Amino acid sequence: MKRLVIQLFSVFLMMISIATTQVFADDSASLEKSKTWCISLIGKSFTDASEVKSLLLDRSKNAVIDDLFEQIVLNSNKTPASMQKAAVRNFFADSVTISPNVEYKNGNQFGEACITIQAHVSNETILQFRPFKIKKSYCFFDDNITLKTLKLKTKQQAILQALYDYDERLRGKKTEDVLGLAHNIEYVDTGFSSTEEKYCVDVTFEVSPAEINIFKKDQMNEKLSLQKAEPPVQSELYPYLEATVSTQLSIRQGSVQRLIERITATNQDEILHFFLERIESMMTDGHENGIYNASVILANLDNRVLVQGKNQIKGLYDRLKGNESEWKNTLVQLRAVVDRLNN
Repeated sequence: MKRLVIQLFSVFLMMISIATTQVFADDSASLEKSKTWCISLIGKSFTDASEVKSLLLDRSKNAVIDDLFEQIVLNSNKTPASMQKAAVRNFFADSVTISPNVEYKNGNQFGEACITIQAHVSNETILQFRPFKIKKSYCFFDDNITLKTLKLKTKQQAILQALYDYDERLRGKKTEDVLGLAHNIEYVDTGFSSTEEKYCVDVTFEVSPAEINIFKKDQMNEKLSLQKAEPPVQSELYPYLEATVSTQLSIRQGSVQRLIERITATNQDEILHFFLERIESMMTDGHENGIYNASVILANLDNRVLVQGKNQIKGLYDRLKGNESEWKNTLVQLRAVVDRLNN
């Protein structure tokens, strides 16, 4: 096969030149962008002209998508870090239409080949990536938790309920994941209601429809993956483990002692990982009794097992120590565990 080879005595680096034009009539219009991308063939070797065209087309597509992504997505968000994930960029790229009418030509520089392409982004796509504000007033009360936990839980529930109002399909997903969809959060008029014994907040935050759609898509893919996988086998110990972190006192009562009586040398790994996987969600939900029970049971495990969760256990201890008066009894249990791990 004939080879396209252009060589000079001097060694040149690949030279890249870019020209961009765009049409963006107004805030509600679609966006058209033209991009010219050039590369120098000097000192490079290609199999044939089609290989050069393929390289030009691939690089020009990536370049124009990057330009559009920065203009439409990153420049329109106050918190661009949340929108810089690869999944967001890929979701956006799928919405960009590249015209099949491309133009190849020689560049202005010696040995230069160029391509000009046209890209189009619809108004629907632009609006998906444009953040908008959601407002919610919410009141809550639970006399079984501390005032600090009540304030935290009310603020979290205000955001969650607002997001559920926006899209009911978010309900039932992990609390921390759903909360991560809210940006630039502002709380106003927080305090106890003058007409009823409830703590109330008014919250305002921003959401991106595209980010929520990506989240739902990922959740669906994860659900389909789990459906294909073999269902997990629950051991005979599982009901006893579940009872210790139940939110119902009637189920939780006496459960710790029943579980401790069943601890053996062979089931301690299962017990450790059961609690470590639930610590974060219990903290988010303010489940103080569940965290205390977990700490009591961890204190009954062997060091050889506890060392697997050393960093997570120490991290929990440090977090609770920031509010020592509230977590006094739990810290007593965890301190004994941490001391053993440090020896």
